[in-house]
Amino acid sequence: MNTSPWAANMRHSLFFLVLAALFGWQGARSHDGDDWALSPALFPLLLSSALALLALALLLQGYRRLKNGVPAVLPQGADFSTGRVFLVFGLCCAYALLLPWAGFFPSTALFLVIFSLMIGERRLWPIVLLSFLSPAAILLIFRHGLNVLLP
Repeated sequence: MNTSPWAANMRHSLFFLVLAALFGWQGARSHDGDDWALSPALFPLLLSSALALLALALLLQGYRRLKNGVPAVLPQGADFSTGRVFLVFGLCCAYALLLPWAGFFPSTALFLVIFSLMIGERRLWPIVLLSFLSPAAILLIFRHGLNVLLP
């Protein structure tokens, strides 16, 4: 197995493509047949589409860098752990399971707190601001501005 970070990026991008497909499939299944602007499926489909595009970009970047022999210059202390990817996947699955039960705001805030800690953020204020202002802004924009129902 190639241990280059570019090869690891390509493996991770395939994982994220599968994740995007699963979330897209779940979002499409939750469409209630009414207008898409009012459907609770719209937001998961938008997010899964964005994830798929980013994963494809990561796949293409890794392929080009491997093909051209670009050396892997890692930042000091960088860690390309596949285990971390699986932890994030587990967190996403837990979020998907918690979302219908707890609702959008609490489950999203909890997800963002845990994810921020997983990626190494330790400062309290950025975690609090990200975790509570992001879901609040999304809720205001989608539920009140666009009249899109969120779980």
